Amino acid sequence: MEELDIAKRRAMHLLGGRDYGRNELIEKLKNNYSEKTAVTVADLMCEYGYVDDDRYAEKLARQYITVRKYGKSRAALMMRQKLLDAPTIKTALGKYTDDDITGEIAEILRRKYYDRLFLEGLEGKKEMQKVIAALARRGYGYNDIKKALYLIQDEIRNEEE
Repeated sequence: MEELDIAKRRAMHLLGGRDYGRNELIEKLKNNYSEKTAVTVADLMCEYGYVDDDRYAEKLARQYITVRKYGKSRAALMMRQKLLDAPTIKTALGKYTDDDITGEIAEILRRKYYDRLFLEGLEGKKEMQKVIAALARRGYGYNDIKKALYLIQDEIRNEEE
């Protein structure tokens, strides 16, 4: 068997385990085969429909935003680590509106931080800063976090009435 056939079998084996982007598949194949062979095989996989960067980016965006509850910036970072290009990432993440993101943050606040929200005095201020920092580490923007906090405040006020 020649190198191209072996590389195609390896690519099919890799794709049987999980999805890959074109560039990610090339990098994986370059570990064992020449760059020319890796690019040729990746192009063949794209041609056959086994590799589709747009579909892969949408799947990753859904995984990172809705399942793992990451913000757009962290999701974009994780997708760049999978060697997806910037326009593909932007398109995939563009499907999630600010309202979707605010809703995700509000859900996290309700589930994980509800007991710490809106405590009185200096302790409450410190706890709020910790919550905001934790959400920022997840990749959420400050404005989105503030919107979600106001949403939760409104919910609490409505419950009290």
